[in-house]
Amino acid sequence: MGGTDRTRDLLARQLTAATHPNGDIDVTALLKAVGSTYESLETALDEAAAATGSLRAGLAGNGAHMSAALDAASEGIAVFDADNRIVLWNRRYVELYPELDDFLAEGRDFETILRRGLDRGAYVDALGREEAWLKARIERHALPSNSEEQRRADGRWIRVEESRLADGGWVGIRVDISEFKRREAASRLLFEDSPVPMYLFDFETLRFLAVNRAAVAHYGYTVHQFMTMSVLEIRPERCRKEALKAIRNWIDTQSGDRLFRHLKADGAEIDVEVFIRQQIHNGRQAVLVTAIDVTERKRAADELEATREFLDTIVENVPAAVFAKDPVSRKYILLNQAGELLFGHPRDAFVGRNARQIFGERVAAAAEASEDELLSEGAPQLTTSETISTPNGARLVTVTRMVVRKADGSPRFIVGVTMDVTEKRRAEERIAYLSQHDALTGLPNREAMMVRLADGIFAATATQARFGLLSIDIDRFKTLNDLYGHAVADRVLKEAARRLVDIAGDGLVFRPGGDEFVLISNDPDQPDASRRLAALAQGAFSDDIVVDGKAIRVGISIGIATYPADGDSGSLLLANAGAALYHVKSEARGHVRVYESKTDQLIHDRWALQADLGHALRNGELSLHFQPQAEINGRIFGFEALMRWTHPTRGPISPDDFIPLAEESNLILDMSAWILTEACRTAASWTQPLTVAVNLSPIQFQHSELPRLIRQTLVDTGLQPSRLELEITESVLLGDFAHIVSMLRRIKAMGVRIAMDDFGTGYSSLSYLQAFPFDKIKIDKSFIQSIGRTEQATTIIRAVIGLCRGLGIPVIAEGVETEEQRSFLAQEHCPEIQGYIVGRPAPIRVYGQIVGRLDPARTR
Repeated sequence: MGGTDRTRDLLARQLTAATHPNGDIDVTALLKAVGSTYESLETALDEAAAATGSLRAGLAGNGAHMSAALDAASEGIAVFDADNRIVLWNRRYVELYPELDDFLAEGRDFETILRRGLDRGAYVDALGREEAWLKARIERHALPSNSEEQRRADGRWIRVEESRLADGGWVGIRVDISEFKRREAASRLLFEDSPVPMYLFDFETLRFLAVNRAAVAHYGYTVHQFMTMSVLEIRPERCRKEALKAIRNWIDTQSGDRLFRHLKADGAEIDVEVFIRQQIHNGRQAVLVTAIDVTERKRAADELEATREFLDTIVENVPAAVFAKDPVSRKYILLNQAGELLFGHPRDAFVGRNARQIFGERVAAAAEASEDELLSEGAPQLTTSETISTPNGARLVTVTRMVVRKADGSPRFIVGVTMDVTEKRRAEERIAYLSQHDALTGLPNREAMMVRLADGIFAATATQARFGLLSIDIDRFKTLNDLYGHAVADRVLKEAARRLVDIAGDGLVFRPGGDEFVLISNDPDQPDASRRLAALAQGAFSDDIVVDGKAIRVGISIGIATYPADGDSGSLLLANAGAALYHVKSEARGHVRVYESKTDQLIHDRWALQADLGHALRNGELSLHFQPQAEINGRIFGFEALMRWTHPTRGPISPDDFIPLAEESNLILDMSAWILTEACRTAASWTQPLTVAVNLSPIQFQHSELPRLIRQTLVDTGLQPSRLELEITESVLLGDFAHIVSMLRRIKAMGVRIAMDDFGTGYSSLSYLQAFPFDKIKIDKSFIQSIGRTEQATTIIRAVIGLCRGLGIPVIAEGVETEEQRSFLAQEHCPEIQGYIVGRPAPIRVYGQIVGRLDPARTR
């Protein structure tokens, strides 16, 4: 129930405020708090009931002005017709049910409105049992009248009053009773959970109206018995006449407490001190009473003892060493269980002894100095860090000491709490270390590298010194990772780090991330010193790295930049060394290159082009061209969709240039999704049911969302799955083979065709044909262009065509440009061809007569 935590806090504060230092309870203050809450509760209930009744009466007799009355009302009102369709509602109704904003419409039925709230999780009591809740709610709604309370997800409570109208419809009134509920909860908690017996009785009849659990427990009567009795019946019969007179006089004069003799259910008589407060209950005068049994003073002593035991239990079980010492002799007088475990001594060895006898001179001197400071300066507490010897070795602890003083201010005890922070400190040191070091190799990370570069540049500027920076990449590390897995790749990285550290000498080695390492050469003979260091680094990798019996050949490529010639900042040095490295990797892996500003400007241009490519994708500057695919006799049966990019200043950019850029930057994912959607949308506009082929990037298969993307694209564009052919290269299958084949099978199950592109250029093509049922094989154009020039190419083409014929797999030759090539393929019974001899890649409108009339609605 909303407000429970707040009301419990209120009870705790009221009980604390009403408790004297000796443990006695000032029940006058407690009673005043309970009474005030109870009186406000009754008033709020009466007001809510009166307002609801007034609104119901007004709506029933004033149909002509209902619309104006609805919006003026502070209660939520809704009117439904005989078919349970809403016909009228006011502004307050929507405020109470905000999930219905912009949803309510005249004629919407009651169940639909309820389901709206259920879908938004608005009804707390319906969560997890929505259908059962809905059924019960509709059954209550069908009654001639219904009154209930709803608990909302936003913490509010709403009172529902429903009544059938003469025409079969009904009117519902909603009142926000959240505050009422909070006060009700507060009153109930303060009254029901009070540890002091309390009861409420009618002033006229003297009948009990309510009793709390403490009263039931203390007096021994059941709640039912109390409700059949008057307050006189809990008095001995001989005392009732005097008690009645005293009660009347007491209430009239509003006097304070009074001592009475009460009768318990077992016949025992007790002396009680009562405290009263007048109340209004259901419109009648009532009296709220708190009764304190003063015949059993031992009860208070028992409660005090229980409190002491409770505190002793807390001290004993708190997970920190707690001790107490005499402020004069400094001898221990208390040690808890955690202290025994931490210090390695039983408490008997502590009590009656001082720190010098237990820990030795050094620890004792430090402890007594802190205690002297506390005692002399009167500080509330003092925390120090100390190292102590324990059975678990040296431990770092923090000790918080405080002085407990007597009423006259003189010290009574020195109390301390000792926390073992050894592991915490180690964790903090570990975190600080990891923030500056690579967790795998232990080398300083990028953050530490940038700090070291800044410091080095600052020092070099002052002394006009020079140093070199080597950017090192492990060649084809991604392939290594795919082939052997992450565990082996990690061990390769650790061994690479070790070898680089061995040859670094006075230089520094960093691992900024991935398979990238950076070495700093402090030798001022630059760039020759960096070249010598690079040669040592390459020599360090001349031997294979052996992991689990596997000999793995690892090569490295190195780019070098020097300070100050190649940059006056750490970021610029890194960028220029990276440009030199990129040049090496793009031309001849495994070599070393020193940054050359003119030549390596091409690298910067390449990075700029990569940024432009992202801009082109976001701004719709890319387009699709389509190249026809035909049977050997020339009949066109489909097209391959090919990406084209015309740069606003550089003009047309070759796909051989920008596709690798896209794959390096992961733009390929968004580009491939765009190509797939655009190609399917265009093909769906053709009146002829021709196929469309789309190339998939290997990077797309690193994301398990690919089958979902293809399915959603087919749904969105309306293209039949059988008209879509997806082309993959052998490199796609070099990753997690089982996972990728599983993805291909899911795609093929949709009815989409899968073709292997560039067949014959890899090493494992035949094994892949056995592992997955491809729908088509594309002979790579490099073989087709060698027809008539090399016998080897001719033999490979014949072998591929024969293999596919034997396996029953269709085959298509790409890159066919001459009649000589087409004739050879026809003679070898190659069924399909693609190339300039059939048609060049072009916008689809060029082939409008072939694809048929384009549907403008699909090509917009």
